[in-house]
Amino acid sequence: VHLRAMSTKWASISTAGRLTLDTSLLALPRELGEFVIVHELVHLLCPDSGHGRVFQSFLLAYMPDWQEREQ
Repeated sequence: VHLRAMSTKWASISTAGRLTLDTSLLALPRELGEFVIVHELVHLLCPDSGHGRVFQSFLLAYMPDWQEREQ
């Protein structure tokens, strides 16, 4: 896990599992930070699915309230 200032997104994850988080997440509500982290980790489970149905199914399994948090 790495922290750094990111200008265009809150986080990214490499296929090798390197999670990079924007330092501004530290100032946001915990629920939003948790959503961002789970969102990135789900990309490791289905790297080629984009944000489609499979991706959303995994999000739902690990974070049932993900849609509320995303708002």
